[in-house]
Amino acid sequence: MEITGTSSQIQDYINQNAKVEETEALYQIKLLKMQQESDAVIGDLLEDTVEISKEAMDRYMAEVKG
Repeated sequence: MEITGTSSQIQDYINQNAKVEETEALYQIKLLKMQQESDAVIGDLLEDTVEISKEAMDRYMAEVKG
């Protein structure tokens, strides 16, 4: 790709493209952090569900045996 123009225009073009790439990279990082946070919440929910299910089963078994 050939870039034509004054050195100032070329520098502006290079700076603009660098900013676009930086913005895209920051956005990808933000998405990864959001995914990690979502995974952590899902993990907590699954752990809570397992605890509640175990507690409910223990109560049921106690009633059946009692």
